[in-house]
Amino acid sequence: APAGIPRVSRWEAMSSAAPTTCPEAEAAEAAFEVGASCAQAVLTGCCRLLGLSEKQAMQLGSGFGAGLCGLRETCGAVNAMVLALGLIKGADHPMEAKEKAALYRHFRSHVEAFDNVFGTHVCQELLKRASIQKQAGDAPEARSAAYYAKRPCAAFVRFCAERVAAAENEPAVGAPPRQVN
Repeated sequence: APAGIPRVSRWEAMSSAAPTTCPEAEAAEAAFEVGASCAQAVLTGCCRLLGLSEKQAMQLGSGFGAGLCGLRETCGAVNAMVLALGLIKGADHPMEAKEKAALYRHFRSHVEAFDNVFGTHVCQELLKRASIQKQAGDAPEARSAAYYAKRPCAAFVRFCAERVAAAENEPAVGAPPRQVN
């Protein structure tokens, strides 16, 4: 976009997810736009919050792209968001059923927020909404200007990174960490 005009994809325009100045979201989108998978982009964009190096974030997210290792199931950005939320707000000990239920509800609320904006969290369905037909196991496409022009994924990456960044200020979920003596 020309200088002074914010870049808004058609997916962001369709949703209530307007561009922000969230540094993690900016970094995540930039990582996606230079070839990172959706999952790698979210984790790399949020790596400082997660206590990870960029290399570790890329490695951790490497199997989650294309809807979990190319299966076109749960969006890689959503998988990475939940993984990152676990590092920020997850339990550091085995939990009782009540604690697990509370934590799962919390994580699920983030997935449901994604669904409310984009209609689903299933990679194949998200792509189908953009008139992109992809099946489980299809070979990854080469990244090009045409690839990025048709892909809605940058908006998904941005949304998930924003949720991760906001989670740092959320109250704790479940029981407090156990004390180790």
